[in-house]
Amino acid sequence: MAKAQTFADKVKQKAAAEAAKVIKVVYSFKSPDTGAWRFAEKFVSVSPQEDELQVIDKEVKNGKAQLEKN
Repeated sequence: MAKAQTFADKVKQKAAAEAAKVIKVVYSFKSPDTGAWRFAEKFVSVSPQEDELQVIDKEVKNGKAQLEKN
């Protein structure tokens, strides 16, 4: 028999889901081997207390730095 889910359980799940926003960041770079454009993607979690633009800018800078190392 299935476990009964109460209204309080549903509210907790929704509150937990709304606690953080997830943003997909996509980087484009030229492949050093073939010269073709390549894409890398990363999902970044942003809490409500953080500024979205600052978090995105930081991730883009980190991603570009890592791609330049390779």
